[in-house]
Amino acid sequence: MKIKLKKLAKWSGISIISAVLLFFLLDLIFPLKADVEYAPVIMAKDGTVLHAYITKDQQWRMKARLDEITPQLREAILFKEDKHFYHHYGVNPLAVGRAVINNIFHLRRTSGASTITMQVARMLDRKPRNYWNKCVEMFRAIQLEKDYSKEEILQLYLNLVPYGSNIQGVKAASILYFNKTPDQLSLAELTALSIIPNRPNYLVIGKDNDRIIAERNKWLHRFEAAHLFPETVIQDALQEPLTASRHAAPDGMQQFSWRMRNVYPAATEIHTTIDPAVQKKAEDITTNYSKTLNLQGVYNAAVFIVDNQTHQVLAYIGSPDFEDSFHQGQVDGVRAVRSPGSALKPLLYGLAFDNGINTPKTIIADVPVNFKGYAPENYDLAFHGNVTVEDALRQSLNIPAVKTLNDLSVKTFTESLVKCGFASIWHDRKKMGLSMILGGCGVRLDEMTNLYSCFANNGEYNALQWTVPDSVWHDKKIIRCLPEGTKIISPASTYMLTKILSELHRPDLPNLFDHAGNIPRIAWKTGTSYGRKDGWSIGYNKRYTIGVWTGNFSGAGVAGLSGAGTATPLLFQLFNSIDHNASNEWVQPPQDVAFRLVCARTGMLPNDFCNEQVTDLYIPGVSKNEVCNHMKEVWISADSKFSYCTSCLPVNGYITKLMPNISPEMAVYNTVHHIPYEKIPPHNPSCTRTFEGQAPMINSLQNEMTYLIIDKGQQQLQLSCATANDVQTVYWYINDQFFGSCRSNDKLFFAPADPKVKISCTDDKGRTSNIQIKVKFM
Repeated sequence: MKIKLKKLAKWSGISIISAVLLFFLLDLIFPLKADVEYAPVIMAKDGTVLHAYITKDQQWRMKARLDEITPQLREAILFKEDKHFYHHYGVNPLAVGRAVINNIFHLRRTSGASTITMQVARMLDRKPRNYWNKCVEMFRAIQLEKDYSKEEILQLYLNLVPYGSNIQGVKAASILYFNKTPDQLSLAELTALSIIPNRPNYLVIGKDNDRIIAERNKWLHRFEAAHLFPETVIQDALQEPLTASRHAAPDGMQQFSWRMRNVYPAATEIHTTIDPAVQKKAEDITTNYSKTLNLQGVYNAAVFIVDNQTHQVLAYIGSPDFEDSFHQGQVDGVRAVRSPGSALKPLLYGLAFDNGINTPKTIIADVPVNFKGYAPENYDLAFHGNVTVEDALRQSLNIPAVKTLNDLSVKTFTESLVKCGFASIWHDRKKMGLSMILGGCGVRLDEMTNLYSCFANNGEYNALQWTVPDSVWHDKKIIRCLPEGTKIISPASTYMLTKILSELHRPDLPNLFDHAGNIPRIAWKTGTSYGRKDGWSIGYNKRYTIGVWTGNFSGAGVAGLSGAGTATPLLFQLFNSIDHNASNEWVQPPQDVAFRLVCARTGMLPNDFCNEQVTDLYIPGVSKNEVCNHMKEVWISADSKFSYCTSCLPVNGYITKLMPNISPEMAVYNTVHHIPYEKIPPHNPSCTRTFEGQAPMINSLQNEMTYLIIDKGQQQLQLSCATANDVQTVYWYINDQFFGSCRSNDKLFFAPADPKVKISCTDDKGRTSNIQIKVKFM
């Protein structure tokens, strides 16, 4: 007997080892392929599904995360499908034996032996149901148990289980039937879903709800008998009605979803930072507001909202109506490259503050200028004379901005934009000129909004956060960005900008805005592109930055379109909706800014002659410390006909008078516009001294420019200049030959005879300026 037992044990051991070796051999030859394609899902910050894409095999199969499989769902599925799931290795021998005996005695299949693992194996490789394929299922089930944890197998089951039609998996079923994710299902709802896979064509939600309720309640009573859930919970579930039906798959935020899909092409679930509440408010407001714009011929708008503290993208509206194909509603207005108009000016002035070029009270002459053939004009086609930098920014004057960019340099300004991720600026950086500050470049709404978000963060740049919790994405087109938390402009400059941009007494405040009390406490700037094709308004407070663009994707201009008139009202409505209790406590002067008194006439440090002084902000050690020179002492004759210098000043018979020291361009401006000003009398004609100071500025022709002459000998070029206010007469020379003289504000004309022409202008103080021009004769 003992020998027989030993032989039995020996052969049993050999059989087990052989079976194990055979399994691993077959596992090596026939490896398990558990690759499952899931429908890509775009999710909001709270887990809400914003948009879902169908799989290549046209199935709604969405991947349920482990944290979405709630204890209730887990218990209900295991109780119904496989009570011993955690106690077997893919195959339940007792269930197999019971099924074999029942099938032999009844000569037909009365009960199955499929575990959850075996069902997963069958769903991974669907084949006809027969005994051979059942053996294959068992083999595959053991492979699954070898390669995956129990939690992963349960997850696979819940992701593959059929729910009729082309719906697979509990997540797709819960979303398409209940508009919920699995972790939000009630006990009654998850029980209803647990019974459908056994008969997906017989129990169809929305069609067979009464049958489903009856079957659901039967299982709820079984749960109750097994004390699986509290009795009160089960009683509530028994009373819960079933009103669910098949819904369309979520297809919101089309432009944003498509953008995320392209950025993360391999992802099955993209968990974005979109805040559903903020997004819904923004969509409702934008849609309603856009209807009023339609009456003006403006059919498109885009909105982008950023959280300044987390840098997360909270709302994204590419267009108010995606289905409006007649007005190109499918275009993504957030990514569209458009002209910014004047919306880049705050960064320009911030950089100018940091480079010591000017301060808020610095005076800039808003008068006609010409930069090598480029003669910018203001939006209203008017000139305003001397203006402060802060007024130039508030009024969005163009000429002061172009002058400031010329002083700063286009290269410096462009490099700052590139570092902030402006992709189109990077591609066209070598082509940029002074016109870029007036909209002569291309930008996107997301780029502009993030730039203004830097102003809300003390000038600190941070890349936008598109996904949670910590994945950061940069546009593929962006070649180089600053490291996170890098300063673009100083806190002092951002404080100056915010003070200026939060001022309400400005022309870009909407004229028809309902009530002054409804104006949100924000700093904002508008922009209107050439031809009135783009209307921008971007604003920020401590918590949010909101960018608004209005216009037509077709590129058609509209006479009534402007940043102030069409974009700012929407900006105000958005701020009042999502952050109506905002305060301005964040506008506090940083340590690197200081206050000082300056002359109101020039913005420079006052001298003894400056009677009007104002308080100005400046950056110690950076801002200029030039002393004001708008007035100077002049010695004039008793009859006020002549002025004297130290060389020709008589012993007596003169008087000392304080007179304005006006720049040449302002002297010309005052003369042309008939603005009276006190002129210094002409210098003593008997004096032969050559004076230092400002030479005449030739403003009718540009140095090194080529001029086309069609009719040689007849077509003439104009000679004019701007001079200091103590100049009465100027003398013109062509190729070093005297041509003629005239009063300082008069014009002369000459017909060029040579292809290269030197032009010289000398004032009555002996100061000379020269230019060279080229002439091409046709």
